[in-house]
Amino acid sequence: MSRRPCTATGLALAAGSLFVLAVGLTAAPPRASAEPDAQASPWASAAAEARVLADRILHRESDDLLLDGARQRALGHEIKRALALVRRTYPAMADVPVREEPAPATLVLGLEGALRDAVTARWGEETASAPPPTGHGAFDALNATLGLRTARPYPALGAVALQLDELANVEAAARAYGAIEGVAYAEPDAPLGDGSDIEAAKTGDTWHVVFRRAWGDCPAGCIYRELSYFTVADEGVEKVAPAQAHAMKPFATLLALRGWR
Repeated sequence: MSRRPCTATGLALAAGSLFVLAVGLTAAPPRASAEPDAQASPWASAAAEARVLADRILHRESDDLLLDGARQRALGHEIKRALALVRRTYPAMADVPVREEPAPATLVLGLEGALRDAVTARWGEETASAPPPTGHGAFDALNATLGLRTARPYPALGAVALQLDELANVEAAARAYGAIEGVAYAEPDAPLGDGSDIEAAKTGDTWHVVFRRAWGDCPAGCIYRELSYFTVADEGVEKVAPAQAHAMKPFATLLALRGWR
């Protein structure tokens, strides 16, 4: 059966429970703090922006279900430093933020048949922390592998929103869930509308960073957009003219990935 994928945000709107979803799926403590702590989250010493960009890079690099935590931490600290250098050198970039996901490490699944019945029977209709096994072997095994934290079922819509471990590779996880019998679709949560954002990629010892400033009716897609390009190496930051940046492979790849012009 073919069904149109929905985001967790879209499901919540359809069910009239956006607030419940936002609270229920983000109940874990914040993952950023001022001081490093080897026993805490990998993001204890990294800014939230660096976390989002590091995760994007790792999602593009790997098909593994779980990301490499050590590389995640290293990338996060490098990106945090690169963004700080750009903003210190070009203060106008300070008000262009990384666009964060509305619910990190979250997937929305459309369910059908026996799996839908099992989820409804075992998980009910309320957000549950550490939900119990459903009795569906492949589904339960994947939930365990990906460190399922909370589940928010939408029985009337035949869907469920899953919050996974922070190391979960949501793109790879979506493909794995999509291969399970009874999963009609699996879709990472995504923000609605449009907005300013940043992208970054590393080639050798150089970071290539794109700041995208967007404004004007962004809930409907943003009317205006402006791109700024920078390279960061050692302690140096260089602003790159758009025509030159478009001819450089790292920038061209980032623009193609995001559909930015």
